[in-house]
Amino acid sequence: MKKIFKPFILSLVIFASVSHIVSSQKLPAYLNDSISLPEYLSAVRKGNLGYAAGKFDVDMAEAELKASKIFPDPEISVVYSNNEDRILQMGQSLEAGISYPVSLGNKRRAGIAVARSQYELSTLMLNAYFQNLRAGAAIKYFEALRYQKIYLLKTEIYRQLEKLARADSLRLVAGEATPLDAMQSSLEAKSQLAEVYQSNADMQNSYLELINQMGRKYSDTIIVPAGDFPDQNHEYDLNELIAGALENRSELLAAFKNREVSENYMNLIKAERAPEFNIEAGYSYNSIVRNEIAPAPEYNGLSAGISLPLKFSSLNRGNISAADMAVKQSLTLYEEIRLQITSEVIQAYNNFIARKKKAGHYNTGLIDDALKILEGRIYSYQHGESGLIEVLNAQRTYTELRINFLEALFGYTEALISLERSAGIWKISD
Repeated sequence: MKKIFKPFILSLVIFASVSHIVSSQKLPAYLNDSISLPEYLSAVRKGNLGYAAGKFDVDMAEAELKASKIFPDPEISVVYSNNEDRILQMGQSLEAGISYPVSLGNKRRAGIAVARSQYELSTLMLNAYFQNLRAGAAIKYFEALRYQKIYLLKTEIYRQLEKLARADSLRLVAGEATPLDAMQSSLEAKSQLAEVYQSNADMQNSYLELINQMGRKYSDTIIVPAGDFPDQNHEYDLNELIAGALENRSELLAAFKNREVSENYMNLIKAERAPEFNIEAGYSYNSIVRNEIAPAPEYNGLSAGISLPLKFSSLNRGNISAADMAVKQSLTLYEEIRLQITSEVIQAYNNFIARKKKAGHYNTGLIDDALKILEGRIYSYQHGESGLIEVLNAQRTYTELRINFLEALFGYTEALISLERSAGIWKISD
């Protein structure tokens, strides 16, 4: 009777321990809002705060373009003279004139060209920022999907171990399992539950990153990625990718536009150094001079002329030399970016090919074989044909293969996104 009673008490302790594990599994509860990748990227474009701040640069450049189109203001002068009229009776006079500046270098047109190229440059830079933002946000999206699938996998494994621990506690009473096996299966379930807790935290934090990317405030509703990883059927030609990148990458277009800005700025400096003059016209009124020595009648006068500034400052060519160096620098930077983009595409392509092969390696039946082995080990263990260690080893192998496969899928997706971003294309969300 004591031999039966002792395993029975031990099984109750193990069973209560496992039940406590199950009842203590209280994970944070949130409202889920599933979202597809195109919907998510659209929300990022509309709500991302960094992208919204970048739009102000474009708006300011557009305002400066409008301001550059104004014409120079004319000048009006009014002069009143009193030639001691009360004492000497020399009369009074009133003169009014208007002048307008004229630049032979056409500074206004040169200024408009600078402002327009700067506006176009700011637009290209904003596009480049968004392309990088979109790629980074897409990676965050699939990273959250990876954590989600890992959490579901670890929860599935925990339930298997918890079920095994329950069965062992009952088999212990029936004398079909040893106390050590029952304690070991219970311990494995407890250990796996800790993994579930940590995996849940990683998943929730990744969901929070999606909310941050979309520029939304934190609430009890979280964004959950819907769908799956992209398929592994994407094929690319390296030469076409390089040619497309050198034609479409916003960074390269911005570098080319920056060269144009430098050239236009140098033209503006030359226009400011060109000869200038003011066209002037005036009207004067002179009252009657009643002085007995030199009397004069009332009369009106008209005047016209030009005034020329003496631009000795044009002898200093320092600003011209600086602008010329800026143009040469922009040309060098443009060539450097071309080389950098070419190298970036090649590296991204090589990484994509390697990640694709790695992900495809797990589609050769490895996971299916591991699952069959695990199910066979469990069956053999339950019928007393093998030990618990064999079951646990098979379970760990199966879990590692599943996790490695998810990591390989995420790595492939990350490489795919990086390749398309480096090539200046975007087909992953189509």
